[in-house]
Amino acid sequence: MSSAVQIAEAAEGPALIGVFLNIMLFGAMITQTFFYFTSFRTDPAWMKVYVSILFVADGLNAAFNMAWIYGVLINNFGNEEALEVANWLFQTEEAMTGVISMQVQFFYAWRLHKLTGNKFIVFAVVASSLVGGLSGIGTAIGVGMVKEFAKLQQLKVVVSLWLIGSAVCDVIITVALTWHLRRHRTGFSRTDTVINRITQLIVSNGLLTAIFAVADIIAFLATSKSYHLIFNFPLSKLYGNSAMSSLNARHILINNSSKSVSYQGDVNPARVGNAAPGSAVSKGLGLGTQIMVNVETHEMADVVGKPIGDVEWQKSSAGSDTKAMAL
Repeated sequence: MSSAVQIAEAAEGPALIGVFLNIMLFGAMITQTFFYFTSFRTDPAWMKVYVSILFVADGLNAAFNMAWIYGVLINNFGNEEALEVANWLFQTEEAMTGVISMQVQFFYAWRLHKLTGNKFIVFAVVASSLVGGLSGIGTAIGVGMVKEFAKLQQLKVVVSLWLIGSAVCDVIITVALTWHLRRHRTGFSRTDTVINRITQLIVSNGLLTAIFAVADIIAFLATSKSYHLIFNFPLSKLYGNSAMSSLNARHILINNSSKSVSYQGDVNPARVGNAAPGSAVSKGLGLGTQIMVNVETHEMADVVGKPIGDVEWQKSSAGSDTKAMAL
């Protein structure tokens, strides 16, 4: 087996698989972005700008990845030196993944701040996100200095900070949001069903990105071959799709909650008597025979009646007494 083939199998082979996954996930990103802009026309301008920036960043990342792999395998076909060296297009992968991950994680930090008001948790998310994101940019700078794929192991420290920081941030976000939801279960089966669906969304989004980041660092540290690129290239798209799927889930959860948690009729004194003071149910008793349950139908449920004034998460159903607030 020639040296060129060995180099390609060790570096460009895993990278090609990673780029394929990246492009496939970008297709999902296009679909989710289109769905968002057609389904949530009343969202505030800043939210639409945020989604647009995230989509453009993901698009640039996909374009740079395709340009890099095409240049190496097609434009430089038969050029062994091109297989061994990383150029500026390859560097953009690490830098843009760090930037996109911070963009998504800061968004979740903002949500945690609005929901829990816990400054310690928000600080932990922001700090770990900064460590991961800035280390990703640092990795890109390091790749530009080292250049050769065979010498990338010299960047173990900064790569470890990048991927471990991102994974820790994702776990903190997942645990914090899940814990907040579990604490505010209502005891009403239909409302709790909506909460369970939100919890499943949180866990699947958070753990998927964390698992890929951990797999990436393990593969990087375990071998000098570039198998870690299989997990590295899809990371940015996993973060983008995580944010978009959580935003778009409002459409389904709002419809489900409007059907399942809004009731009119006689109040069951026995059941209401067990409602915790300050809960949405107990506050609704002032409406006579009508019960109002406020539900945050994205990732958190406002089942304790805590007001959330952010207009971007509010959607009213015409002719209904239920106001859905999505996070």
